[in-house]
Parts: sequence; C-alpha cells; structure tokens
Amino acid sequence: MKRVLGLYTNLSKEAKASLWFVICNVVQKGISFFTIPVFTRLLTTEEYGMTTVYQSWMSLIIIFTTLNIQYGAFNPAMIKFEKDRDRFISSMQGLSTVLTAGFLAIYLLGYKQWNSLFDLPLILMLCMFAEMFTSPALGFWSGKQRFDIKYKGLVALTIFIAALSPVIGIACVLLADDRGIARIVGCALVNIAVGLILYIYNWSKGKKLYVKEYWIYGLKFNVPLIPYYLSQMVFNQSDRLMIDALDGRDKAAIYGVAYSLGLVLNFVINSINNSFVPWTYKKIRDGKQKEIKNITNGITALVAVMLLVLILITPEIMRFIAAPEYYEAIWVVPPIVASLFFLFLSQLSINIEFYFGKNTLLVKGSILSAIINIVLNYIFIQLFGYMAAGYTTLVSYIIFCISNYLCMKKVCREHFGENQWQIYDFRILSVISAVFLGVMFVLMTLYNFMIIRYVIVVIILLLLFLKRKYILEKVREIRST
Repeated sequence: MKRVLGLYTNLSKEAKASLWFVICNVVQKGISFFTIPVFTRLLTTEEYGMTTVYQSWMSLIIIFTTLNIQYGAFNPAMIKFEKDRDRFISSMQGLSTVLTAGFLAIYLLGYKQWNSLFDLPLILMLCMFAEMFTSPALGFWSGKQRFDIKYKGLVALTIFIAALSPVIGIACVLLADDRGIARIVGCALVNIAVGLILYIYNWSKGKKLYVKEYWIYGLKFNVPLIPYYLSQMVFNQSDRLMIDALDGRDKAAIYGVAYSLGLVLNFVINSINNSFVPWTYKKIRDGKQKEIKNITNGITALVAVMLLVLILITPEIMRFIAAPEYYEAIWVVPPIVASLFFLFLSQLSINIEFYFGKNTLLVKGSILSAIINIVLNYIFIQLFGYMAAGYTTLVSYIIFCISNYLCMKKVCREHFGENQWQIYDFRILSVISAVFLGVMFVLMTLYNFMIIRYVIVVIILLLLFLKRKYILEKVREIRST
C-alpha cells in the first residue's frame, strides 16, 4: 500500500487528473449499470420503455436547442479566448437559453400535436425542456474544470449526481402511482437542480448572456456540425424510436437493456483510444508513422478479445441486470457488441482525418451510414421484429468503418504519397475483423452451454496472463512517447 501511495504522490498533476477522470468514469458507469436491475424489476417493460423513448427524443431535440456547443466549439474556444473564458461560457449559456426558449415556444403553440408525435405526456415534455435549459451549464463547467486540470470538484460532483439520481428515482417510483413518469422525473430533478446552480454560478463569473463575437463564433463552429451530431444520434437512438413505433414500447424497453449491456465496455474502448491518439499524432509529426502498424494490430486484437469475453458471459450478466421478461435480449447483445468493435476501427481512421483537419469527410460518411441504418431498420424491424435492429446497427457500423477508411486513405495519399500512405496494416485489421465476426456467431451457438463458455473464458484469461509482459511493454511504449 505504501508503494502504491508513493507512486501516486509522485505523479504529475496531469497524470493524477487523468487517473481520477478514469476512476470517476468507471464509478459513474458502474452505478448506472448496476441500477438497471432495480428499475427493470420495479417497472413493467412498458414503463421502462417510456424512459428509453424519453432519452431518445431528448438526445435528438437537444442538438437543436443547444447545438452541442459544450462539445464542439468549447475546447478550441478555451485556447482562442483564453483571457476571457468566463464571459465566453456565460454568453454560450445565453445562446443555448435563447435557442431552447425558442423551441419551447414552438412546442407550446401546438403541444397536443407534439405530444402525439413524441408519444410522451405534457409533464415529461416540460421536464425535458427543463433539462435542456440547465444541462449546458454542467457541460460548460465540467469542460472548464478539465481544461484547468481541477479534477477534485468535478470528480466529487459527478459521483454525487451518479449516486443521487438513481436514489431519488427509486424513491419516486416507490411513492408514485404512475411509475414510468416518476422514474424519469425523479432522475431528471437531480440534473435540473445541479444544472441550475451551475447556471447561476457560470453567469456570476461571466456576467454576460450575450457577446456578439462569441455568439457568431459558436454558431459558425457548431451549425455545420449538426448533420454529424444527427447521424450519431441516429446510430445511438433511432433504432429504439423505430422499435417503439413499429414493434411496441415493451420491445423498445427490452432492446434498450440489451443496448446498455452491449455498450458496457464503451468507456474502456474510449479510454484506450484517448491514450492512443497522442502517441499516434506524435509519430506522424516525427515522420515515424511506420511504427504505428504493429501497435495498432495489437491494440485491435486486445479490443476484439475483450468484446468476445463480454459476448461469452452475456447470458449471466443479463440474468443479473434484468427481470426474466428481458432475457430474450441476449440474442441482440452480440451484434451490438460487434458494432462497438467496428466503431473502434472507425475511430482509428477518424483520428487521422482530425489530425489533417478533414472533418467534412467524417460528416459525409456519418450521414450515409445513418441513412442506411434508418432504411434497414424500417425494412427489417417490420419483417423480423426488434432483434433485427441489432444486426442493422452492425451493418451500418461496418459501412461507417469502410467509408472512414476510404476517406483516411484519400487524406494519407495526399500527405504521404502513393507508396507511403498506409499508416495502418489494413490486411491484418481485416483478418482480425473477419475472425471476430466468425467467432461471435460461433459463441452465440454456445449460449445454452455455460460450462463450455466459461472454459473458453478461462483459456482466454490464461493466454492474456502469459502474454502480460508483451502487453505491458507495448503500453509503456505508448506512454513513454
């Protein structure tokens, strides 16, 4: 223990912040994941499905009410307007407030028709707008804390929200007659209260809700990104909305649980990519892009193994997190997990596109894949039910991966020439992808044979243990650059 504390004490402020952000992310996702069994047992599939639909619609509408400024324009602005950050944040709050108020007015003018379209009651729509008014404040404050490497307050507040939201939600469900609405409002109240406090705090620091220069900057930066944000929303939410419309809200609830399980390792994959990106960029900067291939192959294989282990133990995890009526969702989890693998491969190409500032190529590929996803969902959900959505999502992510590869290939040829453009070894990555898909389908046939599956898990863990020195050596290589 003393050795561990000594190592921690000697870490730089940046390293400590990174460590605590990872811990915070794990705790936040862990609390969210382990409260799923509580809500799936307290609520009927119809009531739980209401939560899924509410979250899906808010993910769509908030793109227009806030332009996602806290994600797009924010980080560049922290450098561009370094000496006036507080006024920038305050004015961006003003912009998102005006946009949200405008959409609220449009909603209220014909709220009955909108409620019919969204299939949600008035109280939930008003709750949604309250969240959209206050959520940007939390995003701006959190972003500034990360930028200033002030991790203690951010970690504490994040864990506080993650812990209190389900507690209030469960209390509301137990006390209310309409449990579906109570679950949504209870959890939203915490976000609204915290967001309102931070809204006031951000305004008191900047004291400006309108600065013409900053409003123009925010609009110019984020409005062109709306198609990209919409396409990502289509990937993340449209399948549940279409299941709700085409196959019933109870099926949307079952799919929602499967989707949550399928993406449970998403934050791990993101952490791997976030660590890999700086190393990749430095190698390109130093003209050593040839060294990227072997590391990439190893990381991709490791990601594939982790996701296959998740597929192997899906039946047991599903029994833990959900009531029996959700158990059939185990057959949807594997293609969703596989989609995460192809999203990781896509990110490898996107990293290079971002390095050379070719963001418009990403938008085109995202839109194409999103349209294909909607068309496939419309056709196959009606033919085969909600389970088809898992496979249409997988197909769409494969297309997304291929489109980004082609865009990256074009960019690399422009910068490195015809003979030096291959930063990644796509022959090896293609083989890993094909093997991954083949093994995934084989593992699904073993879902009724628990002993065989866990023997395979033990073998995989043993192989990883035997290869631990090689893995750690590659990790140190990335970190030391």
